[in-house]
Amino acid sequence: EAGKGWGVGWNGDFIFQIDKVPVEKIEKLPEGDLKKYMKEMVEKYVSGTTVYTWIGLKDGKCTGAKVIKDPNEVQAGFKLIGDYESWKKLAKGESDATKLVLTGKMKLQGDMSKIMRYIKATQLMGKIASQIPTEFLDEMV
Repeated sequence: EAGKGWGVGWNGDFIFQIDKVPVEKIEKLPEGDLKKYMKEMVEKYVSGTTVYTWIGLKDGKCTGAKVIKDPNEVQAGFKLIGDYESWKKLAKGESDATKLVLTGKMKLQGDMSKIMRYIKATQLMGKIASQIPTEFLDEMV
């Protein structure tokens, strides 16, 4: 309900940019399938220490999600940028995107009037994301 009308007639898709991903921690993982998989993912998707995710959003629904190597691969109306630690706080529910943007820990690019009009939807999206079981690279070693 909160997202009804979002992205209808305009691009409501997001790119999430995560900077300062601690890729060096992969070397500290024990040898095995996880370490091999993590190295493959870094090779495929990480540019330096930055990773991007595209999230398709329209009329209150997620139309798709994927990790991308280059943000120019997709068209998105919005971009949320932050370092790994800020994204980790968001994913754990320790903070929300609004607070992180207002305190300068994250940056938001896009039409702010649309974000403000759908603020409940953006807050709900963060709350739902924090309920997804997540493992963090720096906590695996």
